Amino acid sequence: MTYEYEADRYPVTTTTTRTRPWATPATRIAVIVAEIAAPAVLVTALLVLISWHEAPDLAHGLLWGAVSVLFGTAIPMAFVLYGVRRRRWSDHHVPERSKRMAPMLFGCASVGAGCILLLAFDAPKNLVTVYVTIIVEALVLTGITRFWKISGHVAAAASCATVAMFLFGRSFALCWLLVPVVAWARVQTRNARLAQGPAEDHDEIDGHTPAQTLAGAAVAAVTVATACLLAGTR
Repeated sequence: MTYEYEADRYPVTTTTTRTRPWATPATRIAVIVAEIAAPAVLVTALLVLISWHEAPDLAHGLLWGAVSVLFGTAIPMAFVLYGVRRRRWSDHHVPERSKRMAPMLFGCASVGAGCILLLAFDAPKNLVTVYVTIIVEALVLTGITRFWKISGHVAAAASCATVAMFLFGRSFALCWLLVPVVAWARVQTRNARLAQGPAEDHDEIDGHTPAQTLAGAAVAAVTVATACLLAGTR
């Protein structure tokens, strides 16, 4: 399957010019939003913020931040990029539902190893709780993905917003304003992909349906809120 345009699919005549759906301003904005609010970006920012906030000094903040980011996002993303280079999946978002299991399970294993190291380095309770929550949520999303595509972008945005609200106060509930923006971007991306031509399986193209974005937000919010409440996160 290819997502690239063929020149003869959109012929140009002297009377009319057909606009490529992937070249519309809305879709270009959606692509930018998807990159800025990618799960790896949001989770990295959250882990750095928590490490800095919880650290008693610069040395501990750097140590905990380095370990949490390395195993939480850097190693999993390196695995994904390696797969892209080997053409196992089409891009770093791994749009194909049928191919998401391997990177998701690898990510769970990496986060699990990082959690053990954080415990060994006497990391703060809140950081460890977030790490455990990432593992639980990833396993839930992996189980759902086995049968139905769910939005990882929206799940990550909802997770980060919920964690920020629990850790840093109710004012951070405003972070939830990012969630519908990310959801719009993923739906817009899917519609643009479908406009390129018929797809054999809609779960194998980039982007998500509104239902898949809502499910991602709901699963993430419930999982994170439950974990924070059980752990007594302040």
